[in-house]
Amino acid sequence: MYRKLLASALAAGLLAACSDEPSKQNASAELACNDPAVAQSVRNNIQDIIKQEARAFARNDSRQFVDADKIIAAGSQLEIALEDAQTVREGNQTLCSAGLRIMIPTEIANMAATNSPLIYGSTGIAEIIGQKVMGSNMSYSGNSFTTTIRYTPSQTDGVSFEDNTVTNTAQTVSAALLPYGVKSIVMIDGKAVSKEDAIRLSTNPSSDEPPEANPEEILENNAASQYEGVPQDLIGMDANTEIMSPNTDGSAQNPSFSANDLEGARAQNRQAEAEINGVWNSMERGVQQGILDEQRGWIQSKIQNCQQAAVRADNPAQAEYLQLQCDTRMTRERTQYLRGFTIN
Repeated sequence: MYRKLLASALAAGLLAACSDEPSKQNASAELACNDPAVAQSVRNNIQDIIKQEARAFARNDSRQFVDADKIIAAGSQLEIALEDAQTVREGNQTLCSAGLRIMIPTEIANMAATNSPLIYGSTGIAEIIGQKVMGSNMSYSGNSFTTTIRYTPSQTDGVSFEDNTVTNTAQTVSAALLPYGVKSIVMIDGKAVSKEDAIRLSTNPSSDEPPEANPEEILENNAASQYEGVPQDLIGMDANTEIMSPNTDGSAQNPSFSANDLEGARAQNRQAEAEINGVWNSMERGVQQGILDEQRGWIQSKIQNCQQAAVRADNPAQAEYLQLQCDTRMTRERTQYLRGFTIN
């Protein structure tokens, strides 16, 4: 009798252990669905796709209206979140499902809407996005994209997405950001004109021909993009403190520089270099290695652009000033872009 009772107890214990095993697996899967690494993987995927889309457009745009780095910097400011992550069963497979929400900051969205005529003509961004989300499980409202993604997290292989939803969503967000990248100075019929004049011309073709931009504006645009719509506290210095043009002796043909002017430009450049080095050193080594070739390419591009900017100078002091101005602007913009790789 005792042996029967013992056997029954052992059998019941084994059954209980077996019944507990699926619940343990489910609990583990549920925990994996909410792993912060999943959200970071989604963010990285979206930013990488935006970068690819921006560069592809800039490379193929015969008008050269768009600065890809501005779009990439804007992509680093997106608010990306996963909501209500949970496990789901599809046949014999256990997956994770979560809501994906991407919010474009108001300043960036407003600037993109303002610049839109130079990219999309008379079709507004809302209409462009509406066409892209039609027939998908994606929705767009108030500068916010929402959709549902399905994925399988893995400790060894990262996150495996079950379909192209993340890619399609990132491409749609990139289309919304594209007008934000319009340069401050654009070329129309061989003439450099301000973006504002170009927009007026595109919306009202019968208006008078826009005036050509002055040389200082062209230089600033060549040096690097302005931080339109990006909060100043993320740039590292109030833009109002930047020296935009040297003091002159009253002669437009013979600009002169005081020692303070030049030293101020040098100090700003040293600060910009310290900021970018600090951001770079704070990045994980694996991330650094992944974008090392890209960083080297950017350095060469900066050198070439700033040498070109300095060519306009009439004397060595002016050449150094213009080179420093260009270098500082491009370095600040690159710093803003690199900060996107340090978001936890």
